[in-house]
Amino acid sequence: MKISDRDKKLILFVLLVAVIALPIFLFIRPKNDKIKEMEAELVSINERYNYLKELSDKQEDYEKEIARLNEERDLMIKDYAGGILKENSIMFLRGIELRDKPVEMWTIKFNDPEETEITEATVNSNGEYVEGLTAVKDEAAISYKGEYDNVKDMLNYIFTYKDKMIISSITMDLEETTNLINGIFVLDQYAITGNGKEVKQANIPNMQRGTKRLYDLILDDEGNPLTWESSLGIKAEPKEDAEEVGDDTQDL
Repeated sequence: MKISDRDKKLILFVLLVAVIALPIFLFIRPKNDKIKEMEAELVSINERYNYLKELSDKQEDYEKEIARLNEERDLMIKDYAGGILKENSIMFLRGIELRDKPVEMWTIKFNDPEETEITEATVNSNGEYVEGLTAVKDEAAISYKGEYDNVKDMLNYIFTYKDKMIISSITMDLEETTNLINGIFVLDQYAITGNGKEVKQANIPNMQRGTKRLYDLILDDEGNPLTWESSLGIKAEPKEDAEEVGDDTQDL
């Protein structure tokens, strides 16, 4: 089969196009794609470099700011009590009853405390164990009664108290016969425990318990103090008898 000059030119043109196109698709285009990827990566690296350089230039300022924020955090944590004891709550409410404008507390119902983990326990750079911090919320429902001005004074005293606490709910009713306000309020107290924070113990004043036995005031037929033992005909030894008639009052 004889190929015409026109077909020869067409075949030659196709071969020429193939010779030109194959390197483009096989080598040049992949290289261009790789170059674009590297350029994009270079842009990202430059941005990262500029960011790290800015951090490095301002490292001293950042460290001072971190120290300031850590100090504020520690002071904030310090403002919270190291724990909440039921006797602390009772003595606090008792203190309200003893104020110049007293409000009587009738009943107290404590709910189970709520605990929320703030930080996990860690080991610092010195290899020392650092206990985690836990937020504690203690809730108590208290029934109360007092004059209107005294109740207002009680609310203001609680709201401005040094330890963190709020009244989350309150009811108020007026007794028309006595003109007294009564109701129930819920006292929420907050604390942060852990990391060496100490729980402040309740300040419970010394108080006497009991009194002399009533039998000591009654004499038997022989003129001796009548005790439970002597009422049964039991004669105590002189030494024991001296101890029996002594003062039994004592401090807690």
